Amino acid sequence: MRVAPSPLILPMKAALRKQLRAARRALSAAEHRRHSSRAARGVTRLAAFATGKRIAVYLPFDRETDTASLIIAARRRGLRIYVPVIVDKRHARIRFYPLGKRTRVGTFGISVPHRQGVPVPARWLNLIVVPLVGIDRQGRRLGLGGGYYDRALQFRRLRRVWPGPHLVGLAFDCQQSDASFAEHWDVRLNSLATESGVQLFL
Repeated sequence: MRVAPSPLILPMKAALRKQLRAARRALSAAEHRRHSSRAARGVTRLAAFATGKRIAVYLPFDRETDTASLIIAARRRGLRIYVPVIVDKRHARIRFYPLGKRTRVGTFGISVPHRQGVPVPARWLNLIVVPLVGIDRQGRRLGLGGGYYDRALQFRRLRRVWPGPHLVGLAFDCQQSDASFAEHWDVRLNSLATESGVQLFL
């Protein structure tokens, strides 16, 4: 169960989200396309991006880093691809479903598979490509505030030996922040891929 956040951190997070989303949206179409492609190449160099592995890749909205080239690379390499689907908005629940050839518009206007197959639990994925609004220097992720990924990945806070899936954030350099916004439930990523390359945190 979540503990109520400090009353001071909520407005700070809201202001930071506004600032970082504006920075992302300020990229030109050419910059967005070029930086997305470079960031995706960094993900393909990770050990978990290998034939036969299960990976989850988000389908972007709100000018998030594009994953189209990453999905193409995953299919060529023979990975099994899943995408997050909101299944319970009230309780902030997502599940990871196989990505087919066709999609449709889902909750919040986010694309989802046209036909939903059998979902796979997050803990059994090898690699999860995570969207983000911002990230701090320790790899703590700032999302849109819904808590969907925090809930889906809360099992990582209880792990002892088995590390679970590798979590890589896919973003632009302009989304990195020196601000201290992390709370104990915020997801900490293993790595971050941007147009400048890959940073490792864990």
